[in-house]
Amino acid sequence: MKKALIIIGAVTAVIILMVLKTLWDAGEFKTLEPRSQCRCARVPGIPGPEDIAVDGVTGVAYVSSYDRRAHFRGTPKQGAIFSIGPAAASRPRDLTDGLAMQFRPHGMSLYRAPDGRTLLFVINHPDEGHAVEIFQVGENSLRHLETVRDGLMISPNDIAAAGPRQFYFTNDHGSRSKLGRTLEDYLRLPRSNIVYFDGKGARVVAGGLRMANGIWVDAGGKLLYASTTTGKEFIVYRRSPGGDLAETARLDLGSAGDNIDIDSSGRILVACHPQLLTFVKHAKDPGKKSPSQVLEILRSEGGVYSFREYYLDGGEEISAASVAAGYGNRLFIGAVFEDFILDCRCSR
Repeated sequence: MKKALIIIGAVTAVIILMVLKTLWDAGEFKTLEPRSQCRCARVPGIPGPEDIAVDGVTGVAYVSSYDRRAHFRGTPKQGAIFSIGPAAASRPRDLTDGLAMQFRPHGMSLYRAPDGRTLLFVINHPDEGHAVEIFQVGENSLRHLETVRDGLMISPNDIAAAGPRQFYFTNDHGSRSKLGRTLEDYLRLPRSNIVYFDGKGARVVAGGLRMANGIWVDAGGKLLYASTTTGKEFIVYRRSPGGDLAETARLDLGSAGDNIDIDSSGRILVACHPQLLTFVKHAKDPGKKSPSQVLEILRSEGGVYSFREYYLDGGEEISAASVAAGYGNRLFIGAVFEDFILDCRCSR
């Protein structure tokens, strides 16, 4: 009996330690103090604005919209890409109304081609399997050019255009099964990756990541930046001419990274979820607020990366922010589940 009690006590202690570690890793013990350099106003009518891409030339913001709560209820609706003009109080315009395909957009990336065209690359999750949709951007319009599919699109999250038909994307999970993905999340297993599509085929160019999420190719095309969610890291890679990646820096964010944005001035912003289990509660119940955080990534002359907190909200102004995209002193903040974005004016 005594031996059995010792075993039960040891198992109980291990379980308690595992639970405490999970809570600690998820950031649930953090003390959060709201911080903002911005005055923000809601722009309603955009359900699930998970990603935002701003054209640094025109100032037009493109918003990836999909009602994920309706999807979870088993009543999926058609998603959309909205545009918001550079003028103050511009109203969102649905650019994909009437698109003759099942459209459930996720991550996006703008690309200005050598021939002057502006292209928009969008991750799509239709019933028949994941895909990348390529659109040509016109004045207040999007024209669908093609759909790209590949067997390496396991769980594509975000995308970074690198050419007229070339792009990188993150698989936020390496497992295809629901159980496998749950184990990856809670055990923080490094099974996600980054894939490069060279215009003809795809190959894995970086692996061993803990829930790879945001991704961005810099303006010169020489560097690629990635964020991880359960890994809580910002990673810098150097690109080869053929698209291969070599890691050059890794920064601990202390917060779960989501989408990355670099504005026309070169400012790097990463939206983060400081409390992941609270995020999970918010995903299940809109009444549960989830904190939103935006970090600015700084690079010294010596090539050392650091960050500063640019925005932190307890979830009252916006819950579970997934992207912060800048243009001058303007900042657009989107979120995974909200039905609006924030249009902010910020001090630098």
